[in-house]
Amino acid sequence: MDIYQTTSGDDPIMTQADYAADSHMRPTEVKKYYDGAVYMKKFLEFIGASENNFNIIKESKVWSLFYEMGKSLSKNFGDDPESQVRKNETMNSYFGVILYQIHVGVSGNTARTHIREYGKNIVNSVDNEDFNDDVADMIDDLSESLQDEEIHTTSDLMQSLTDENETVEELGDTFDTYMRNARNSESVDKFIRNIKQNVKYYHDLNEDGGLIGSLRYNEVSEDQLKELQKYMRDLNQFSKELFSKYGDEIR
Repeated sequence: MDIYQTTSGDDPIMTQADYAADSHMRPTEVKKYYDGAVYMKKFLEFIGASENNFNIIKESKVWSLFYEMGKSLSKNFGDDPESQVRKNETMNSYFGVILYQIHVGVSGNTARTHIREYGKNIVNSVDNEDFNDDVADMIDDLSESLQDEEIHTTSDLMQSLTDENETVEELGDTFDTYMRNARNSESVDKFIRNIKQNVKYYHDLNEDGGLIGSLRYNEVSEDQLKELQKYMRDLNQFSKELFSKYGDEIR
């Protein structure tokens, strides 16, 4: 918060550049901490708490989530009006995900990892707008309900989330579904990349005459050559069978 309090406003105590120089930090890192503080204050407003009620953030152990959130939003959205609309929608989705994590007791490094994966697998993907649309009503309802309560402490927040358990759980289920689908898609891409790398290996092996590096055929025994033949025969048979299986799935 010191970065925000020192560098914010129309007449700041220091500029971010001066703060970076004085603190021996990179200006980009100062900006990331500043953005995190901005979103933290917006979150407090979102739940109907005082924007300076930092004890809720501290006790919930969620400060690092806003730091990660700021990095992701800065990376994925520009300054044009349309992008800003999508950025604000995504900001609210982040707040909903953070409230879900607080509700189920996920905090610290585990929560930070989840938020990073959310940024990578959903925010930075073609599915982000769909996710925002799917959770928008839940998040609006949740925010309105929290703002109707008097949120002064972490206990107040936890009780209010418990009171809104059905909405929070529905939001969490939607989030988990999108994350699971994203991981499955990532697994398929990784599988294809592995196959591609293996094909390249055998292509290069063939181009190099059948041996790798500085190996020479006079260093390979007849039994070893027969063993290599066996492996290549097996590989040839497997590749034919897999080619047919993939073709059957296409049809």
